[in-house]
Amino acid sequence: MKNIISKLRFTFIFLLFIMSIGPAFAQSGITFPEFSKRFEAYFDKEMILDIKKYLPNDDKYLIWGMDVGDFSGDGNNDVAVSIKILNEKKNVVHPFLFVDMYGYFVKVGEFEFPFIDLPLEVGANIKDGTCYITQKIGPSNWNYYGYRFEKGVLINSEEFSSQKFDFYTIDKNTDYINLKSKEVIAENKTNFEKYRNEYYLIPAYNRGRLIYTGFQNKLVIDKVESAIKGAYFWEGPKDANFEVYAVYDDEYLYFNFNIYDDQIIPKKCDSCIGDYVNIWFNTNMAGKDVSPYQIKGSNLIFPANQAKGIYSFMLAPGDFVDIPSFVTVSSNDYITSLQQISTINIRTSSNIIKDGYNMQIRIPFTIIGIDPVEFSKNIFQIACTIELHDIDNEFRPEEETVLATSNFDYLNPPTFGRLVLVPNNQWFGKCHNTYEQDILQTLLEYGF
Repeated sequence: MKNIISKLRFTFIFLLFIMSIGPAFAQSGITFPEFSKRFEAYFDKEMILDIKKYLPNDDKYLIWGMDVGDFSGDGNNDVAVSIKILNEKKNVVHPFLFVDMYGYFVKVGEFEFPFIDLPLEVGANIKDGTCYITQKIGPSNWNYYGYRFEKGVLINSEEFSSQKFDFYTIDKNTDYINLKSKEVIAENKTNFEKYRNEYYLIPAYNRGRLIYTGFQNKLVIDKVESAIKGAYFWEGPKDANFEVYAVYDDEYLYFNFNIYDDQIIPKKCDSCIGDYVNIWFNTNMAGKDVSPYQIKGSNLIFPANQAKGIYSFMLAPGDFVDIPSFVTVSSNDYITSLQQISTINIRTSSNIIKDGYNMQIRIPFTIIGIDPVEFSKNIFQIACTIELHDIDNEFRPEEETVLATSNFDYLNPPTFGRLVLVPNNQWFGKCHNTYEQDILQTLLEYGF
């Protein structure tokens, strides 16, 4: 939260700086020749002219915001410019993003953001390797969008929103690179935090779908904040960490785990001590927009401990030789005959890989009561947390470390992470390939 606030504070300071330059700039922006004079201290004239060729004619717009910094990760300064087109009937600002490529500025992003009163309400700043576009959407409400340029792709790396209601302010942040989400609710009068939750997101695409550069489909859990138990005994990623991929088809949900462990103690039976993975679902929290709370007036309401709808899949590796991997399914809900029959379609596997082991599981949607039709057109979320239970000494089970995708208590709905099921016509996040038009043109020239 402090990091988010500092980013917004930086934006506000930047906007105030612009407003303090002079009455003409504060009220009406500046022309490109004025902009050019300011930027001659940073770049030679040829590079400034690179920017000009992507913008309208000089007499058709004014520049209301600008910043310099590196958001492409190559150590060279890039540029963000926000313009307002004169005589445009809509209240919109057009931010342009430019990257230094071999001494030339190339446009990698162009957007359109509405403003309420002044074009200054849409600003751009470059910080910590990211270009942030900030947008005022209400009297005390703001959005910001973070962008990075990597391998020819402009990636929407994160999004943040701050919305002020009568009694509470809700801040939400989604990190599309690290697949992490944070939500904070604070009282307006006291600024006291009533709720804070940080959790990881597991995107699941249709099985066989090609995932393009810029979109993430692999979640890595290797940070100390993910050690919800036994952090004292955890010696860092070399001790234990895991990667998880998820995909789906019309009938099944698939998980693929790469578990890196310097001391593998395989769990060979249901009651044996050893390493295993637990997949938890809370199907009470499933839909297009999953929220564990309600705001009614001055009351912030959370659901009571869930008496049903919780499912657990305990996946153990076996001994990788004679004892195969196995799964134990449990639930606090009534299990129908259809769900019982569906368990025979669960499949698991395990094998040794370099520095650890791999486990896979296939779960029928019918077991957890989810109909794939629900996410055929829209992104669908399910409350889901994955735990890795790591034992380094089977004679000291009390020294177990648990790494999880959220600060997890299975009976407490707000502590679950999320599984994000993405339909074929959508993506989790946004990206734009700078070379898309060139690639299409080349393909057309070759007759494709």
